[in-house]
Amino acid sequence: MLVRVKDGDAESWQHLAQVYGPIVYGWARRCGCQAADAADVMQETFSAVASALQRFDHQRDGATFRGWLWTIARNKIRDHRRQLQHEVAAGGTAANLALRELPACESFADESSEPPTDAMSDAKAARSRTLELLRTKFDARTWMMFWETTVIGREVNDVAEQLGVSKWAIYKSRARVLQRLKDELRDLE
Repeated sequence: MLVRVKDGDAESWQHLAQVYGPIVYGWARRCGCQAADAADVMQETFSAVASALQRFDHQRDGATFRGWLWTIARNKIRDHRRQLQHEVAAGGTAANLALRELPACESFADESSEPPTDAMSDAKAARSRTLELLRTKFDARTWMMFWETTVIGREVNDVAEQLGVSKWAIYKSRARVLQRLKDELRDLE
């Protein structure tokens, strides 16, 4: 997917934003941003991603898209805090006290740190949103064959009988969906 985004594919860019936008928003909220400010940070982060994505090298040792995205988001959160501090300087004592009430994002202390959340939760959320988006790429029957046999765990023969297709049609449909899912998730992990 990242390759397609780098190549300018609008649908892949939308997919990327839909999968990772809520994660970036959550990072900003956990670092003390109000809802509207977190939305701004998310938008600024993806604007920076759009400008810098060509330079991201996922083949570099230890490089992950999630880690790279966190670095950009962390910088945008810092920018937002600096802007708030500048506004507070003009706002007087009450505004300064309000700013001090914001929770600190502990992860800012360590430049190599991970985002302020459970990596497993982010990965699970990304996979879940990817599945939902992928569902729209297949007809309902193909998706049902995949879902019933792979996710729910029903027997292939039972699903084939219910849908009036051969078990090979089930295997073929399931393989198509799984391959596409694998392709989509490869860059996200």
